[in-house]
Amino acid sequence: MGEPSTTEPEPGTGKQAGGAPSLLHFPDPARLALDRAVQDLVTLAGEVLRTEGRLQDLLRAVLAVTTDVSSPNVLRHLVSAAQELTDARYAALGVLGADGRLSQFVHTGMDEASVREIGHWPEGKGVLGTLGQGRKPLRLDDIGSHPESVGFPPGHPPMNTFLGTPIRVRGQVFGNLYLADKHGTGPAPEPFTTEDEELLQALAAAAGVAIDNARLFGLARQREAWQHATASITAALLAGIDTDEALELITEHARTTANADLAAVALPHTPDTLVIHVATGHDAEHLTGQQLPVHTSLCGKVMSDRKPIVSPDMAADERAHTAGAAWSTALGPAMLAPLTNGGTPAGVLFVTRHPGREGFDTEQLTMIGTFAAHAALAQQLARQRTNAEELTRLHDHDRIAQGLRDRVIEQIFAVSLTLNSLATTLTPEQQQQLMRTVGRLDDIIRDIRNTVFSLQHHPEQNTAETSGDPVDHQSE
Repeated sequence: MGEPSTTEPEPGTGKQAGGAPSLLHFPDPARLALDRAVQDLVTLAGEVLRTEGRLQDLLRAVLAVTTDVSSPNVLRHLVSAAQELTDARYAALGVLGADGRLSQFVHTGMDEASVREIGHWPEGKGVLGTLGQGRKPLRLDDIGSHPESVGFPPGHPPMNTFLGTPIRVRGQVFGNLYLADKHGTGPAPEPFTTEDEELLQALAAAAGVAIDNARLFGLARQREAWQHATASITAALLAGIDTDEALELITEHARTTANADLAAVALPHTPDTLVIHVATGHDAEHLTGQQLPVHTSLCGKVMSDRKPIVSPDMAADERAHTAGAAWSTALGPAMLAPLTNGGTPAGVLFVTRHPGREGFDTEQLTMIGTFAAHAALAQQLARQRTNAEELTRLHDHDRIAQGLRDRVIEQIFAVSLTLNSLATTLTPEQQQQLMRTVGRLDDIIRDIRNTVFSLQHHPEQNTAETSGDPVDHQSE
């Protein structure tokens, strides 16, 4: 038997010097550290690429939200962008009104059948109420396990994971953005991550700026529309339309400009009552002619305070005398503004939307108050212009009547007297012919006097007074 081989393996080859394979291989520490570093670098590069992709998604979402300056479109784009950014199954935005309740709800992810079966917006209770009170993001892996969870209404699809964040506009909470059920590799929803929360907060911050810009743009367009309505009414009033036509024009412009369903003007009827004199829009015929007490109605309050007011629900408002009346069931959110005449309230203009529609805000209230003041002022100026024109016309009539009386009638009367004196020198046949001519002159004098009288008096006062006996020229 020969001696066992004592040849050492070649470094880094796994083989012995003679070419025989080694049974064991131990990589050196340097190569192992390098392999680990390469693997960490690959992992980090993958994270960088994924993060870059999500940042690009965020930029696309921000662009989608900020491109369209129309407020309703901004909200829809925001909900869709948040859903795509976080890969959520459901997304929604609840806009808060002045009273803290939801005034608008935009959502995506649910089919129309489920929406119809649910039938109403969330009431801000449970988890959604907790998000509204906390004014900070809320992330849950299981909605049902939250202590404030109150479940879902009938027909609502089940939801598990949840992520929500408030949206602030100029430091005030505009609404809350909700996400539910993040898509995953398996059938069950995956929890939202810290990264999802940070991206959603960034999107909400950008959305707050976009919503503010959209609101400013919308206010500018509304002011332009109110100014155009004011100009149209002023032009029509100065053209000489009557009072009823002016009130109808005011209510119609107010209804269309305020995007309302109904507009009306209430005027004083007695010292204690108002009557809805003109109404335009849906179901206006049932509103026209209704009487309202001055001391216990919204219109009476506006008359007394001389300030515009807004009501979230005119039919159910405690200040409204007609709350719950059959004809007021179609009245919902409303704005009321006084119509003044020389500083004295002369009526009330109000616009209202159907129950369930979005309410009016303070900016819109200011606009309709300005519109009502300008419309009342234009109506007053038109009335003064009409009075001035009537006064000028009466002065012209007096001048014409004076000219007829001083010149024409006196000259004709002098001719008549001359002919009458000549009649004594003529034959009987010639006298008869001459007296017939004098009679025709008397008729002319009588017609001229009636014309003078009608110029100096109101037409309706002339009928009885101008039917007297013919003028006797010999009595003059």
